[in-house]
Amino acid sequence: MSRGPLTVSQLTRRIKALLEENLGRVLVQGEISSLARPASGHIYFTLKDQDSQIKAALFKGNAAKIPFDLDNGQELLAQGRVSVYGPRGEYQLIVESLQPVGVGALQLAFEQLKEKLKKRGWFEERHKKELPFLPSGIGVVTSPTGAVIKDILHVLDRRFDSIPVLIAPCMVQGEAAAQAIAKQIKKLDQNPDIDVIIVGRGGGSLEDLWAFNEELVAEAIFQAETPIISAVGHETDFTLADFVSDLRAPTPTAAAELIAPIKEELLASLSQTEGRLNLAFANNFSALVQRLKSLQKRLKSPDWLIQTRVQRIDELSLRLSQGVEKKIKELENQLHILHLDLKHQAPNFKLERLEIKRKALYDRLGSAMNQNLREAEKSWAEASSLLNSLSPLAVLDRGYSLTQSKENNLIESLAQVKVGDELMVSLRDGKIKTKVTALQPNKE
Repeated sequence: MSRGPLTVSQLTRRIKALLEENLGRVLVQGEISSLARPASGHIYFTLKDQDSQIKAALFKGNAAKIPFDLDNGQELLAQGRVSVYGPRGEYQLIVESLQPVGVGALQLAFEQLKEKLKKRGWFEERHKKELPFLPSGIGVVTSPTGAVIKDILHVLDRRFDSIPVLIAPCMVQGEAAAQAIAKQIKKLDQNPDIDVIIVGRGGGSLEDLWAFNEELVAEAIFQAETPIISAVGHETDFTLADFVSDLRAPTPTAAAELIAPIKEELLASLSQTEGRLNLAFANNFSALVQRLKSLQKRLKSPDWLIQTRVQRIDELSLRLSQGVEKKIKELENQLHILHLDLKHQAPNFKLERLEIKRKALYDRLGSAMNQNLREAEKSWAEASSLLNSLSPLAVLDRGYSLTQSKENNLIESLAQVKVGDELMVSLRDGKIKTKVTALQPNKE
């Protein structure tokens, strides 16, 4: 036992030394939770099972070696050493390496990156570029010493030996391989003489082919303007480069066969096409010659055509002259009619006609007035005679008289007067003013 009390720091250091010396390196299986990624690059998380948990720290250097992405819920095997974090007095696991439970680390990393690129749309058919029928230049990104380049060159030489091939040598395995492959792809993509690129290597394990599963290589393939064929490994091997490239070849040899047609077959096809074109040209030429001969027979002399045109011109000139004369006569007739009409509308002509009409009306008026006067005189005479025959004055001429009251009323009866009334008696030659002195009625 200690002779005196220990400080907290001293006790913590002793516990830390005991744990590290006695436990050493351990392999722990558990589920990740509380995953944290601070800016320092270190990774902190908790490993837990159904009963317990332990904090874990994965420092930046070891974190860079993990090929897959960590996420909460993953079941992992963590190898490291147990230590104590003094400031909090907590023990923790300092992780040196991680391995997924049930699946390899590289396989998990492959599936994670595959899903990531798929979500970006890099595998979609709409991004695939069409390969040229007969390339003017082929670029090959591969190892310069492996069997792949020999197979490709052999196939190209056998099928179409005149196509230029530019080899972009690079590492195809190891930590620096992905960066080298991406660099050579970009370099060939900028070469105007290259219109198709083969990216490939021979077969191997997942670890051997891992450079072609790196995001750096997938990005270089996707962004390239030149069509790219992926030919990595054997037919059963698949890499992310296969999914991103414009075409996947099962082997490097197949890639060369897909790019280059067989020269002899192409020349034979060209020869057949040339023969068909020559035959078609000959047939068309013969048909054109026959048509030309037919047109020559139908073609008439220019003199005859000119004479026909001259005759037609003469005919049209005559018709034009006749038409002009006819039109002139029609216009002259219209002018004469308008002249007569204008003459009739002249003021002098109208005055003459009005004067004649006035004289006729005056004569008719005089005759009518004389006739009316004679008839009026006749009617007057007849009316005067009738009036005289009916006039009371006519009675006076026969010796009678008329008696009137002061009011000029005709006295017809004694009942109209009384003694003392003044009366006026009208005779043939004058009037007598009298006064009634007596009334003497007639005896029956």
